[in-house]
Amino acid sequence: MQRFNTTPISIAVTGRCHPWPVFALCILLAACQPSRADPPAAVQAHAPAYNPSHRMETTATPCAPSATNSANTPLLDCDGTPCRPDDSYNRANLRAQYKACTAASGGLTTAIQACMDEEFHWQQARLRNAWETIADGPDSEFKDKLADEQAAYMRDTDSHCRIDPASQGQDQLLDAQSCRINRYANRADVLEKLINK
Repeated sequence: MQRFNTTPISIAVTGRCHPWPVFALCILLAACQPSRADPPAAVQAHAPAYNPSHRMETTATPCAPSATNSANTPLLDCDGTPCRPDDSYNRANLRAQYKACTAASGGLTTAIQACMDEEFHWQQARLRNAWETIADGPDSEFKDKLADEQAAYMRDTDSHCRIDPASQGQDQLLDAQSCRINRYANRADVLEKLINK
C-alpha cells in the first residue's frame, strides 16, 4: 500500500494544528440535523414509498421568509419541506377514485404521477366550472371582491406549489402537484358552496 505524505491545511498554512475550524464545522453540521432522533438504518431501509394521499394528512410547516430564497425557488424549511401558510395546501377532500389509484400505484413514480394528473384535471375542471358560473352571474360589488380574492388565491397557489427543476427532483415534483390538487379542490369547494347558497 502506498502512503501519501500530506499535511493538513491548517498545519500547512500556519505551521501548527488549529482545532477551531473542525469544531466550528461540527457545530454547523449539528445545527442542521433534525431535532428528533433518526430511525435506525434497518427501519429506513423499509420505509414506505411516497404516497400523496398520506401527504394530505400533514399540517402546514410554519416558516419565516428567508433572504436566501430567490423569486424562482420555493421557500423551504431546514428539512427541505416547502413552507406553506395553512393546511389548504396540504389537505383536501379528494375523490375516492384518486385514493384508490394512488393505493394501486405500487409506489411507482410514473403511476403516482398519472393518478395525480387525472385528479388535478378533474379538480381544475370543477374549479373552472364553479368560477364560470359565478362570473356569468349579475355584476355586483361582491362579485368584484370575489374576483380579486380568486386572483390572489391563484397567485398564492402558484407561489407555494411550485418546483425549481434545476435544484429539485421527483419527490418535490410530486409534492408540488399534491399541493396544487389540494388548493384547487379546496377552492372549488368554497365556490360551489357560494353557488349553492
